Amino acid sequence: MTERRAGAEPFGPDELEWLLDLMAVASVSPFEGGKPELTLDAQQVFLAGARERGWADVLHAAPPAAVLERADVPAPVREAVQADPGLLATQASAVVRMGRPADHRRRLVVNFHVDTVGPHVEPRLVDGVLHGRGAVDDKGPGIAAAAGIAAAFRDEPWLADTIEVQLASVPGEEGGAMGTYGTRWLVEQGLTGRLMLFAEPTGGRVMDACTAAMTPRLRVTGADTTDDHPAAGHNATVALGFLADFLARRLGPVVHTLGAKLCVAGLHTGTSHNRVYGTGELRMNIAYQDARQAAAAERELTALLPRAREEFAVAHAGNPLTARLVADWDEVVRLDWLKRGLPVLDNRDAAMEGLLAAAGLPRHDGRADGSAFTCDAIWAGGPDRYVAVCGPGGLDTHGAHTPGEFVELDLLARYARQIKELVVRFGTHTAALEADR
Repeated sequence: MTERRAGAEPFGPDELEWLLDLMAVASVSPFEGGKPELTLDAQQVFLAGARERGWADVLHAAPPAAVLERADVPAPVREAVQADPGLLATQASAVVRMGRPADHRRRLVVNFHVDTVGPHVEPRLVDGVLHGRGAVDDKGPGIAAAAGIAAAFRDEPWLADTIEVQLASVPGEEGGAMGTYGTRWLVEQGLTGRLMLFAEPTGGRVMDACTAAMTPRLRVTGADTTDDHPAAGHNATVALGFLADFLARRLGPVVHTLGAKLCVAGLHTGTSHNRVYGTGELRMNIAYQDARQAAAAERELTALLPRAREEFAVAHAGNPLTARLVADWDEVVRLDWLKRGLPVLDNRDAAMEGLLAAAGLPRHDGRADGSAFTCDAIWAGGPDRYVAVCGPGGLDTHGAHTPGEFVELDLLARYARQIKELVVRFGTHTAALEADR
């Protein structure tokens, strides 16, 4: 690694090489089809690069299985660990620091997630634009933040005696895991700070409110049959197709009026042309801004399902192909929840907002215009801390979760400079408070 002089650009060739090495590891979430052990490989790349640049280890460990024994842990996470008890051991978080250990009042925490959506896309650099999985969500912002923090401590040595800055690289943000075994566990270990910044792509704007989401699932668990006797089965395709349309028409407007968002998502029964599938499922997602919205949407969905059954029965009266389905609807059509009960983030702090704005990271009211999104920052809120989500690029503008994901190197470099400025301002602010005490 090239020795960096004081005042040098925080995000340089060495940092780009570190990022490329990290992006080359296919640390796709195990809930997005990834190999769990590659999360460990990615964390080793992160830790090796951090240690080379003077970071000290704080923690590198996976949580105990007990963290998943909670009602609000998404069902796919619980089920996956029950099926593979060794999976959780591969999902380690890594935390490093600069500065001497300090209490949370003198600590700034930057968090990014090392897991990605699938499929993996190899990194490539073309004309100053970095393409590949994790470029903008979320390895690029994480390494750019690391570069800015390191530059601040290199150029302002007094910071080491004034503040501690922790950088957390966590798994379990993507794939519906919702941070339940990454960020949540770190917060419960006391790895929090006066300012906690989640380096997610927000267009460089600070958002201090995050939605949460709940995932209802409608399942049909009936009898299959063949095309020779299509009336003999419970046609899950017909039932779930009807429910998808019914809920889009009836639940969708209500959820919108509440200020929440309904996504009618995947429907699966089968692929054969000569079979009636008696089993299948329809998944939905409801993103909400507060507990009131969540409770109202849940009540409305529950109330609508008996009406759906009645409407289906009327529409299919006298139809021999669906007679068995109509007769047995209550026995074979079921609602359950893959996740619900998750908290939202909604906090304000004039002092910390001012530091962020002075560093070129202005606050934006994501609740007002609907741009607030769900991420693992929902677990970080608490007394005497300000939690903000802010990073370069945008989820929509930079192809996050698509094969075309990218980020401009100029954006990463600017973010690194902003983080450097933020660290220095946080140090100055903290020193002034200590002097007053």
